[in-house]
Amino acid sequence: MLALLLAPLLFGAPVIAAAGSCSGADPGIVSAKVQSMTTNGNLNHYTIAVTVQNMGAGKQPSNLLQSVNVYQNGDKVDQKGLQPFRPGASQTVTYAFDRSSEARSKTTHFRFMLTTPAGSNNCSTSNDVVRLDV
Repeated sequence: MLALLLAPLLFGAPVIAAAGSCSGADPGIVSAKVQSMTTNGNLNHYTIAVTVQNMGAGKQPSNLLQSVNVYQNGDKVDQKGLQPFRPGASQTVTYAFDRSSEARSKTTHFRFMLTTPAGSNNCSTSNDVVRLDV
């Protein structure tokens, strides 16, 4: 067993760090859900809540500019600014839209994408996009 663990080090193969070993910030979208829906005549008014959390061990710089981009049916329709996060901190932003009360369920498609500046500390981008069908 020890030989299997040492082989990559002895033969120059790349070593892949275990998940969760990053000491920096790891902002990610942890949820996107319909927060509320009201009806006014022939329109349903939806509010979607998107929560972003720093799941990493490091804090983000106080001057970091980051946001959640909102795409509806493939078109960018909004951008929500976010504060820099300390470890474990989170922020919820909302996006509201109207749709016909006669529209079928799950026919409006959303993609929420976290954007951070190039070169900023983000341990994993695998948690930066969430999809939701309303």
